[in-house]
Amino acid sequence: MTTITRTAVLLVLLVGVVSPVAVQAETVNCTPITTLPAVITVQGIYCFTGNLNTAITSGNAIDIQTNNVILDLNGFKLGGLAAGLGTTTNGIHALHRQNITIKNGTIRGFMQGILLDSGGPSQGHVIEDIRADQNTLVGIQVASDGAIVRNNQVVATGGSTALGPNASAWGLLVSGHGPRVLNNDVIQAVKQGTGIAWGILFLNGTDGLAINNRITDADKGIEYSDSTGKYRDNVTTSVITPYTGGTDIGNNN
Repeated sequence: MTTITRTAVLLVLLVGVVSPVAVQAETVNCTPITTLPAVITVQGIYCFTGNLNTAITSGNAIDIQTNNVILDLNGFKLGGLAAGLGTTTNGIHALHRQNITIKNGTIRGFMQGILLDSGGPSQGHVIEDIRADQNTLVGIQVASDGAIVRNNQVVATGGSTALGPNASAWGLLVSGHGPRVLNNDVIQAVKQGTGIAWGILFLNGTDGLAINNRITDADKGIEYSDSTGKYRDNVTTSVITPYTGGTDIGNNN
């Protein structure tokens, strides 16, 4: 074996050792979701085994009605575009739950791509590695203490015809105590009429952190409304009002 060949083989082996992609596997030890609408009532690990689409115009495509659930889309799509711009359907919904994780896939064409809501105890949710695109009102909404929303791509949010001619739009909407919004890309939030288009809104919360997010095409970039918190290392472009409220702790542009 020549020196060049040995070097090439060694590099291939090293890439296999250090690359996280090489060791990352899809979730296979799980309960598959294969039809919509779906209701989850037993805690555990759930996953997609293919793309799922629905044309329902109200309700929830997936409703999580218990705590301690991991939902891994396994790189597949949850689609609702067939319902049109007048849809009031949520892609993935939970109410008053704890420790919900949603990850690794695309959620497209719903009124709210993800809605983890709370009128009472709700905590510990994680939303990561989701592409939320063409949702008509909110890309991702999380009301939870201690929530983490990280590494998501939220694209082309807005256009709802269900709320009249002056509908607002939110890429990410978070509330609760201590939410972390980390390393997300929010691109093109589009209002209707006199509405407002937000990239990231902290609403009615405390101690929210926004770190290393990037926002393009919105009326407001990051806003703390009736909320406290800090933000750093964020970048906005084509945003009318980049930052409102909260405490700027540096390196925001």
